[in-house]
Amino acid sequence: MANFHTHLTAGVVGSAIIAAAGFYFELYGLTTAVLCLAVGTLGSLLPDIDLDHSKPASQGFLIASLVISTLITILYANRYHADKLLIDSLILWAGAFLLLRLGLFETFSRLTVHRGMVHSVPYMAIFALMVVCGAFYGLKLTAFVSWLFGTVLFIGALIHLILDEIYSVNIYGLKLKKSSGTAFKFFEMKKPVGYACLYMTILALIYLAPPSTDFVRALMRVGSTW
Repeated sequence: MANFHTHLTAGVVGSAIIAAAGFYFELYGLTTAVLCLAVGTLGSLLPDIDLDHSKPASQGFLIASLVISTLITILYANRYHADKLLIDSLILWAGAFLLLRLGLFETFSRLTVHRGMVHSVPYMAIFALMVVCGAFYGLKLTAFVSWLFGTVLFIGALIHLILDEIYSVNIYGLKLKKSSGTAFKFFEMKKPVGYACLYMTILALIYLAPPSTDFVRALMRVGSTW
């Protein structure tokens, strides 16, 4: 499979292209473009959340926790203007960081097996939809921006999974390695119940997610421009 630095580089490049394209077509401003870059880069590392013995991955998720908690705090500070905004923001930042690093990332790394169900397309779709719902209901962002962040995260994750599949091919011998098919997958015959639960969760999150009408219209407008 591709190493951490390869995933990080590809994630940054891919996310930068998406962020720049949206800014160029005036779908959003510079701040949103920067946030897209950060969210997409996080997505490119997300499939390795099930990897608990890699120092680069551990460092990556430490940085991701710092970045995400900072972004959440910035979004909060830009939206609310309370008398104790600074104190509230610091508390929010610390709480978000601890929840992400010691809660989400640490729990997943301990309870999951690398290249298991987490390393699959439907699992990444769940994370993306959670971002959509969290941004809309939690951070009170618009439906357009919420779907934008979720989509960028999902694309970043797909870049990771595709890279792992590419690296599972022995180019020189033109043959597949044992790891082939363990990264970019939609279903596993050995785990039918588990994957059924994943897809049911996806349907539930789609039902809870805000309308995607504005986001789809924006993409169609860009497509017609091309």
